[in-house]
Amino acid sequence: MNLLRDESKEGIWQFSSFLSPLPDQFKLTQGEGGTAEIVFDESLILKREDQNPSGSLKDRGMAYLISWAYARGKKDLVLSSSGNAAISAAEYCRIGGVNLYVFISPAINKEKMSRLQDSGVKFFISPRPVSEAVKFSQKNGFFNLRPSRNEFGLEGYQTIAFELASSQGLIEDIFIPVSSGVVLLGVARGFKKLGFLPKIHLCQSTAVCPIASFFTKDYLPEEKSLAEALVARFTPLKSKVIEVVRKSKGTGWVISNQEIVSSQRILAAKEIETSAEGALAFAAWQKAKNSGWPLGKTVCLLTGKKYSQPAVIKRENGYQ
Repeated sequence: MNLLRDESKEGIWQFSSFLSPLPDQFKLTQGEGGTAEIVFDESLILKREDQNPSGSLKDRGMAYLISWAYARGKKDLVLSSSGNAAISAAEYCRIGGVNLYVFISPAINKEKMSRLQDSGVKFFISPRPVSEAVKFSQKNGFFNLRPSRNEFGLEGYQTIAFELASSQGLIEDIFIPVSSGVVLLGVARGFKKLGFLPKIHLCQSTAVCPIASFFTKDYLPEEKSLAEALVARFTPLKSKVIEVVRKSKGTGWVISNQEIVSSQRILAAKEIETSAEGALAFAAWQKAKNSGWPLGKTVCLLTGKKYSQPAVIKRENGYQ
């Protein structure tokens, strides 16, 4: 598919003609996007979002959202995060000379915590990071970056669809790990702008599946998940996500820790190291394939790099 792509620009801004306009001088970038697309088998393509500069697809969303805030003179930004979004936002704020205040859970992955500390941003540890970030931003008059509450939070994720359409043409199915639903809605919007919508497969864990459970009851709940970045037990976008998935004629999949571990082993055998969230999406593809779902040309989003998995889950469940 021939898209208007401006290769004189970097990162997501190559697709500026498809995005809500911003003045060029405010377009922050780390050269995000342009991630590899690996053919796993004759019908499956792995989109390697772990290859983004900060290690996750959050770079696409933050590149646009922080540029948007920067263009409006916002000098102090607030964000609640399970880790990846904060790591990403820290770099874009550094480039733009913008202050960032991050609220994180005490359960944050230790490697992500270390990267956040190295970034030099101001952060606060709270058992209720989302609500504390809201209070802090309101008290100080700072802009809250929470993507699910911002109309431009999903803007940058459209570029995943643009890249796939440019290189792969018509995609028939796509598997997306889901927390708040921002990424899924952004990817769907991108495809819609191009005039088609693949069947969207919404992937969540057995520990946190407030949206996928609308589509399936075929799972046994677990207390904790290896997919620690998929943490949203409530999202204001739930009804919109369900509507988009249904319109696409897709469905939802709920994946266990054991399925995540098995998928990571399969991917590792192909020399692909990815996050538990990416492995979860791959496991959902396997589940769909084995259940006889009529899959066409399929993409699976490997959403981030692999960090060490929580020891507590390994001990409790025996996953090695």
